[in-house]
Amino acid sequence: MKFHYKITASARTNLQEIADYWTSQAGADAALRILSRILETIITLSNQPRAGVGADQFGTGVRKFPSGNYMIYYRLYRSSRGIEILHVFHGARDQRKAWEGDGPKQE
Repeated sequence: MKFHYKITASARTNLQEIADYWTSQAGADAALRILSRILETIITLSNQPRAGVGADQFGTGVRKFPSGNYMIYYRLYRSSRGIEILHVFHGARDQRKAWEGDGPKQE
């Protein structure tokens, strides 16, 4: 069965922040490598949506899965035919504060 994924506006913002950070710190090539790895993980998750572990503290049905130093938060569509990417945060960040939009960004 082929699954699909949707990246929410919040997750797009997270990805843009990651790209901006790595572009300023290490250049565009480094940013592209990191974003490519995250996207590869998202594609894998879309085909194996139950690979992540539950993260219900962030909402009913929320799951998480690592991609390098980043944590991808997602949930299955109600139809169970795809996933919705909710957020992507650096693993060193306080995840609760990141979800709340507080705390310093650490990429």
